[in-house]
Amino acid sequence: MPAANESVNERVYRSRERRRQAGLKRVEVFVPADRVDTLKAYAAQLREGSRSEAVREARKLIAKAYRKFRARCLDNIDVDPETADLPDAAVIAAALMHRGNAEAYSLGQRLSRLAR
Repeated sequence: MPAANESVNERVYRSRERRRQAGLKRVEVFVPADRVDTLKAYAAQLREGSRSEAVREARKLIAKAYRKFRARCLDNIDVDPETADLPDAAVIAAALMHRGNAEAYSLGQRLSRLAR
């Protein structure tokens, strides 16, 4: 919920910053009017591909977290790294950041950024 005294410019800036941190870039292109739907479909495929890359990276980090911190931080969390998704990464990130040392916290932050 935006703050009552927050300007439109601040909200737009925060929104663009979140997209930038997610690795997205705004692009303006001119295409024939009858090809707009094709371009939108292609852009959706590109975004989905970006998400699958994030899931793949999150799975690698989750596997690393289980190898290094299972006993200390993840003793009561049972997630299969092979089938984990971004919500699973968020849960593991929170556990690492709250229950682990500096290395676990750093790994948790990386997972948390992917899970956004």
